[in-house]
Amino acid sequence: MRKLIFCALLAFASNSYASVDDGTWRGELEFQENFSLVIGFKLADGVATFASPNQGLYEHPVSDYELTDSHLTFTVDDLQVSFSGELSGDRIEGSFTQGQTFPLQLQKLTTEDLQRLDYEAQYAGNLDVNGSELPLQLNIAVVAGDYLGTLDSPAQQTYGIPLADVQINDSQLKFTAPMIKAVFKGETDAEGAYVGAWHQGMAMPLTLRRVSDDHPAPEFEAAGFGEKGGAIAVLTPTGNELSYFGDHDAQTRYEIGSVTKTFISYLLADAVERGQVALNTPLQSLIPEAPTKVTLEQLATHTSGFPRLPGDLFDAAKQHDPYAHYDRQHLRNALSKLELQANQHLYSNFAVGTLAEALAIVNESDLAQLLEARVFEPFNMTDAQLAIAGSAVDKQLALPYDGMGNQVAPWRFKALAGAGGIVATLPDMVAYVEGLQQRLQQQPQLRELLLTPRTEFGSCCQQALGWFLQTDDAGKVYAWHNGQTGGFASYVGFYLDGSRAVVMLNNQSSAFNEEARNVLTQPDN
Repeated sequence: MRKLIFCALLAFASNSYASVDDGTWRGELEFQENFSLVIGFKLADGVATFASPNQGLYEHPVSDYELTDSHLTFTVDDLQVSFSGELSGDRIEGSFTQGQTFPLQLQKLTTEDLQRLDYEAQYAGNLDVNGSELPLQLNIAVVAGDYLGTLDSPAQQTYGIPLADVQINDSQLKFTAPMIKAVFKGETDAEGAYVGAWHQGMAMPLTLRRVSDDHPAPEFEAAGFGEKGGAIAVLTPTGNELSYFGDHDAQTRYEIGSVTKTFISYLLADAVERGQVALNTPLQSLIPEAPTKVTLEQLATHTSGFPRLPGDLFDAAKQHDPYAHYDRQHLRNALSKLELQANQHLYSNFAVGTLAEALAIVNESDLAQLLEARVFEPFNMTDAQLAIAGSAVDKQLALPYDGMGNQVAPWRFKALAGAGGIVATLPDMVAYVEGLQQRLQQQPQLRELLLTPRTEFGSCCQQALGWFLQTDDAGKVYAWHNGQTGGFASYVGFYLDGSRAVVMLNNQSSAFNEEARNVLTQPDN
């Protein structure tokens, strides 16, 4: 799960102030199914201050605003933020925009709510996991009548884990994290810290202390690439250079995580060229339980309105192997109940996993067989495979490690394997990139299908089918995708003109996107 979303909220000075009472207003912004942030503002003597307390942000100047008896609008140019809403009693109904637009209702806090603002803060500490320290940060924000809590685990690059049943006062702190099946209970010590236990299968000691200048959050230093092993390939027209770390070699296999999604986009383009489907083929024509008006192209470009994950994924999941149980029946059930979000770019494992199943259905096959027939064998990827639940763990698979350096279990998949289930060696991935580049050069229609920009992705990139497109400092365009599982990380990138490509595979779940991007785009550094 990557860190989302709004790097702000906000403050503005007085502009046009009407007869709305002073007060503090808050709302819960659901930016993805099961994931929310609190957005708020405070009116005091004509000055309005906005906040995003779950992210530790309380004041930021806006560019301009207009406030009347019935309407509020504001913009924040440097954050590309805007809000527009209608006032009705103690509520403001409107929409919040930062890249994407979301409905947002702000409600005025009562006197009792305002008293609970004393506990609105970040609380951090190190979880003792078998002698290793895992930094955690609790983010508590106040909304009308309740708290909204989220949890960050920087070492696991996981942010915004939703919390429930948050209770906090001068003597104790309690909360649950249903998504990861965890509970915390703590009591205050003489210094005001909450000393207690984190229960997640077993009890582990954890002390959470309010973050301040005197007590900053514990720092986490991410592991460097190759600390536990790994492999790098640099491909140029004059030859390829392959390097291995530790005791790894050409037979070592790695989970490539979300780089798998580029294989699924190739399968889609291949199916279009074969006349089996079109980009605008409705998903519902292949999987009847799916929502209407969702196309295969939208699934491949993360514009379908699918949330990042199915809402029921974690109901029966094992913490260290979260996808292994999720079969096609689970997928159909989730699709039948799915409420689409706004058709804007929202990165989604759910969407691409569903696309892969749809393509398998078109071919009257399963995904493993389809990948073997259409990609692994034609591209000469002799050691690549799909990590299907129930299959034996290959002896050549590198030992997986989490971001803290603890050995973890490999991942297995069923119906969502298209989102991240491929296992491959470095030579396999070199063969994939070379085979793809060759086909893109020889087949203009395939190149147009795969690499035509179709929507914006953040502030850096454009989204093609599966691949992200980015421009370097010299104005040259390259395609890239990264991946991460519980114990592996990966990056694949190549210039569209064929001048250079990079594959980096690591058997530790620690992001190295910037390093990989530099290897690709700055070969002299």
